Amino acid sequence: MNIFRIRILVDDQDGFIRELEIKSNQTFKTLHDFIVKNIKLGGKELASFQIIDDNWKKLQEITLMDMSGEVDKKAGKADAMQPIFLMDRTRLDVFLKEIGQMFIYEYDFLQMHTFQLEIFDIAKADDKKKYPEMIYSKGTLVLRENVKVEQDPDKLKQKLLHDFNSMFSDDDDDDDDFDVGGDDY
Repeated sequence: MNIFRIRILVDDQDGFIRELEIKSNQTFKTLHDFIVKNIKLGGKELASFQIIDDNWKKLQEITLMDMSGEVDKKAGKADAMQPIFLMDRTRLDVFLKEIGQMFIYEYDFLQMHTFQLEIFDIAKADDKKKYPEMIYSKGTLVLRENVKVEQDPDKLKQKLLHDFNSMFSDDDDDDDDFDVGGDDY
């Protein structure tokens, strides 16, 4: 059995690096759970892995859950959906094949935390070790400011109505700076 040695980076945080080992026959869900636990992400948000090409174009998504909804049986071949790959049913070695291969992990679509992952080595598994395992850790992940989402529907409705009405109130003088007379055309 082989293991993948994977490096995790964050684009805008040069000091943050994590390296882990995971068996090639383990699932993307196992990798997801390990990342969430070891980077302390919380674990209650949606996430996905993106298989990419050399130009960072997304080729295939492996999702935490199926969000596709109902399939339109009348859709033509051009409208056909890509197959859905779920993390808990998809082994890493289905998509991950070689040293240098890059892929993306996106966590919490509201905050959109994006991690760049790279296979930096492939080796034989040690039967005495338990995988996945963190083998290197440097730096602290600094997450962006949390977006606050109002949980009380009545308070949310009041805030949205207030924001909407304030757009039409006379409190804002920004649009009073032009002459409606029409002589300046």
